Amino acid sequence: MKLRLFYIILCIAALITAAAGCTASETDRSGITENITAAEESATLPAPDLPDDIYYDGYEFTILITGNIENNWQKNDFRADEQNGEVLNDARYLRNQAVQERFGVEIKTFEQFGPAKGAGSGYELIAKSVMSSDYAYDAGVICGYDICNLACIGHLYDLNSLPYLNLESAWWDQKANEDMTIKGRMFFTTGDISTADNDATYCILFNKKLLLDFNLTDPYTSVIDGKWTFDHMTEMGKTAASDLNGDGKFDKNDRFGSIIWDDSIMGVVNGTLEKCATVNNLGEIELTLYNEKVIDTIKKYTDYIYDRQVCYNYQRVSYDITDPVLMFSGDQSLFFMQLLDLTSYFRNMETDFGILPIPKYDEAQESFGHGIGSWHSQFLCVPSVLESPERSGIILEALAAESLDKVTPAYYEKTLIGKYFRDDESIQMLDIILSTRVYDLGWYYQIGKYNDEILYLVYETDTDFASRYTKYEEIALNDVKRINETFAEILK
Repeated sequence: MKLRLFYIILCIAALITAAAGCTASETDRSGITENITAAEESATLPAPDLPDDIYYDGYEFTILITGNIENNWQKNDFRADEQNGEVLNDARYLRNQAVQERFGVEIKTFEQFGPAKGAGSGYELIAKSVMSSDYAYDAGVICGYDICNLACIGHLYDLNSLPYLNLESAWWDQKANEDMTIKGRMFFTTGDISTADNDATYCILFNKKLLLDFNLTDPYTSVIDGKWTFDHMTEMGKTAASDLNGDGKFDKNDRFGSIIWDDSIMGVVNGTLEKCATVNNLGEIELTLYNEKVIDTIKKYTDYIYDRQVCYNYQRVSYDITDPVLMFSGDQSLFFMQLLDLTSYFRNMETDFGILPIPKYDEAQESFGHGIGSWHSQFLCVPSVLESPERSGIILEALAAESLDKVTPAYYEKTLIGKYFRDDESIQMLDIILSTRVYDLGWYYQIGKYNDEILYLVYETDTDFASRYTKYEEIALNDVKRINETFAEILK
């Protein structure tokens, strides 16, 4: 296990022990407790390298929060006005208090939620602030599409040059550094400071009752053994589907192998470790969507989800998530492919369920891959025009470090212990999912409109991905050229 997971285990071990008094025996928890002794000396993390003599005398440190409103998706990682007994809220409150008291600031947020498409509210508000130099925001947590537009016009600060911010620290996401650094510059990122990115990560839920009813292979074992592949998942799904009422049609009254949504096809592509666009060795964006693995994956996936007797695509009926949630809760689907935030809908579900990674392309694939839903993504950024870059760097680094100590363990505890997931294996699955994320700039920058076109493929029950790719290839290549040239100009 990695040091990061060791640390999280230590932080939540006491919480698990308390919860286990009424939910599980000490033996049942041995999978966790065996690691604690080995981790104790290794889990100490360094403190952030920040000045001790800085005090801002009540300065209001304002963070702009924007994002999608679909299905009540309104994420604010910093709003915690008081302790209320809810574990994640209280962890955020204590984190904010620690930073506020040390540096003499007040953490404030300004929310502006709306459709996460194109030049939305986040783009407009940051752009206006930068152009007028009004210093309205010290930082922002903004949806992916908006933040990419802001980066392209030079309205975001290079986080690698922000004083006191060290993106190599344990509390920042190193995979984000790897996937999203362009020419040595990093204009937006994520890490322990935010759980919104966790909630927006693709995953699969599975129904344990149906697993037993059909005597199916334990998927946890398949994951650990490296056998959790797309072919394996689809075969299991086909076994569980049934016309429950015998009326000859498959609808919300029947049982399915998988409940899916349109966007899941983007997650499946990233699950193969492929991307719409990749930052190459020269630090430039390169179009990488069209290759044999992607073509084969899309064909397999569409063959599976277009079988209406096996898969239920709820968005082809309604964008309201109510019916599919009731269906999964009522044992009417073996799998539910969505984002990690979906777990919050099943706190009171009677049947036990578990969480799984997005399957691999094949057993030879070295690791799993997990994209972040483009429409629901939110990343941390800083406006390019600031009253005090040093202040923004200090406060964000302090918030991030305190988040690793307080918020991340609370997020695991909130997600796992007796509320949503009910088994120890889910801790391991969650760590696999969150440690194998794929940041796909091709989706976020809407290169070639492929983020839309791959969804239209599903909308229209189309199987001809090659034609769609070819139709927009010239546009995509021009987009790539424009983005690279823009950054080259910005970075002079």
